[in-house]
Amino acid sequence: MRTKHTGNTLIVVLVLLLLIMIVGTWAIRGAITSLNITTNAQAQSLLVQNSDAIFFQLEAYTDDALKIAELQLDNGMIGFANKNENKGKELVYCVRKNESTDKYNLGKASIVYWQGSTIKKNDLGQDGYCKSNKSNDYVSNRNAVMTRVGVRSATENRKDWTHKYEGSDSDTYGGKDIGTIMVSAISYLPNLSSAKREEIDKCVMNFPSFNVVVAGNTLNSVTDCLAELNVPYSAQEMEYQLRQVN
Repeated sequence: MRTKHTGNTLIVVLVLLLLIMIVGTWAIRGAITSLNITTNAQAQSLLVQNSDAIFFQLEAYTDDALKIAELQLDNGMIGFANKNENKGKELVYCVRKNESTDKYNLGKASIVYWQGSTIKKNDLGQDGYCKSNKSNDYVSNRNAVMTRVGVRSATENRKDWTHKYEGSDSDTYGGKDIGTIMVSAISYLPNLSSAKREEIDKCVMNFPSFNVVVAGNTLNSVTDCLAELNVPYSAQEMEYQLRQVN
């Protein structure tokens, strides 16, 4: 009888150990899932905040008449984007942590555009492209987020009243359009992707922030490329119009 009871005890202990292992495995998996959800939420929040910061800064410039005038010069981003010969070309800037001022001029920009189905990216060199192996190209000392800013002229034909000066109407309007530019901010986290750094850098260099259709085919944009590499990103775009203030 003693041997029989010993055998039953052993079976009970083994069953309890098995149940403990199963419960422990479920708990670990649940914790990992919760951690992944938290990490994804935090990463997305961080990306959106960095993209938003670009627009907050640009909109703050509207209170600085001198800054707006500088941006409209030939070597400023607005002046460049509004030239007819630059339609379809996108100025690209890397938002670097050590560049708090004087960042939106041609000396710190690159140009990327489609010429047919061929990408052109070296007209102004490559200083405007973020490089993931350069610490200074991140937006902060955490070396986590990189932000690419793209600026181009709006090419759509406008048929509403927003393209006319304030105070004008269909009779007095002289036909002069207000300059309109599109600004895109794409923030991304290279460290949360298994893709090679070189491949991620090619995404921000080899594509504009917008899609172009050539011969019925839609050519890739930066975000298309980042999505293919499973790189976490946040992309936002704003339209800005230069209005004459009365």
